[in-house]
Amino acid sequence: MNNDVFRQDGYRLRLEWGADGVAALASSCAVLVVVDVLSFTTAVDVALNRGGRVVPVRRGDKRAISSARSAGAIVAGDQKWTLRPSSLLDLPADTLLALPSPNGAALCVQAAGAGVTVFAACLRNAESVAREVDKFAGERPIGIVPAGERWGVTTGPLRPGIEDLLGAGAVAAALLATNSSSASPETRLAASCFSHEVENVVELLHACASGRELTAAGHGGDVELAAAVGSSSCAPVLRDGVLTNKLST
Repeated sequence: MNNDVFRQDGYRLRLEWGADGVAALASSCAVLVVVDVLSFTTAVDVALNRGGRVVPVRRGDKRAISSARSAGAIVAGDQKWTLRPSSLLDLPADTLLALPSPNGAALCVQAAGAGVTVFAACLRNAESVAREVDKFAGERPIGIVPAGERWGVTTGPLRPGIEDLLGAGAVAAALLATNSSSASPETRLAASCFSHEVENVVELLHACASGRELTAAGHGGDVELAAAVGSSSCAPVLRDGVLTNKLST
């Protein structure tokens, strides 16, 4: 089969999963929206709402971490701030935080390397991200990339997570509500899932495998933060390797 079919050509709104999704969509989309609800993009949203900035770093990329430190960044884990969103609730304004993660951060780096504009979305800020993305893209295609998890935590095959399906669906539903552009079946289905289950998001995030994993580790507060649909007006966009709030700022 011709790999071009996976670009979902002919649709303005497109959706595909993980690193292979970035590879499939980057060359044909004006913008990619990375969604990693538990926990990278939720952590980014909390940090930016505190007035911080975030450098996404592939987990284990020692060179990128060293470069971030040289640029004045605090690396998550060096102090009390980590990938856990709840740890960032008191992040000082103007902090430059390097945030390594195996999924969301890695996808942001990959997408930026492909030359596409990157936004980071979660359930908290999906509507705000959708507005900014719609303005930026014009009539050009928009790709939404739910990160998913890995069987084996950092390596192994992709494990699609319902938290990222819901987050991607929230972005897709917001885009469809403001613009009647054509959407691929993948995008429409994600939007329908979110719209159908929006009243149950808190329950679903706590009960899904990823939410149960976090709660068992004592991080139930992170699930609560992630499930706060529409609580943020932030629209994180990657510029010169740093996630900041909105293209217009």
